Amino acid sequence: MAIPVLKVLQLIDGKGLRTLAALRKVGDRRADAELRQALAAAYKDSLHQLILDLDREALYRLLRRPFRWKERRYFSPDIASYTQAQMVSFAQTIFVQGEVPTEFGKESMSSELNLDEHFVRTPVSAAGAALKNAASKGFASDDDDAGRTVVAPAMGYLIGLSQDWSRPRNVSAVLRALGMEVPERLRASRFQEAVRKLVALGIEMSDVDSGKVLTPKDPSPGVEGKVRLRKTAQP
Repeated sequence: MAIPVLKVLQLIDGKGLRTLAALRKVGDRRADAELRQALAAAYKDSLHQLILDLDREALYRLLRRPFRWKERRYFSPDIASYTQAQMVSFAQTIFVQGEVPTEFGKESMSSELNLDEHFVRTPVSAAGAALKNAASKGFASDDDDAGRTVVAPAMGYLIGLSQDWSRPRNVSAVLRALGMEVPERLRASRFQEAVRKLVALGIEMSDVDSGKVLTPKDPSPGVEGKVRLRKTAQP
């Protein structure tokens, strides 16, 4: 069953609404909420036509955000790399057919602390065993004014990784694993903070496209940037 037209219009920003208003000859000199109601009346139940009327920029903004479906959270691929026709197909699949395109990644229902489950398991070295023991005991959190001990959220990465590069993953997944918020736009300072945290944990991160090992001085690749991770070689 298709999602109601008004619900989809609520996901479209003011610029996209006014583009649609011009196409449908609906007066745009009104607040966004009123404009959505007017456009919903103009489109009636034709969600298919609404999606066809969206321009590439509006489709990009509509599809790039993560969404939850049937108790799982999904995130978009690198939407900017797809054609407008492909974006239209994605939107039709999601909003009209009520399905998730195979290109959209699915996050595990497991706790984000169990990140070692996402990596190929390797024999645990003595250092790894020590780290696992440290993680089980916990690390003091700077925010813990009650004196409780909290397990460091990124520790699962170091336990689970080997010295081989991991499979590609979005920068947003790395931020979540480090217990950091995922902003809509990832500024260089926030990205560099994440790199420093990984370095402190003995983890390297490289750009998938160039293969370059990223440092705390590198610019942000954005939350949808693709990276690989590995444990740094011990001296």
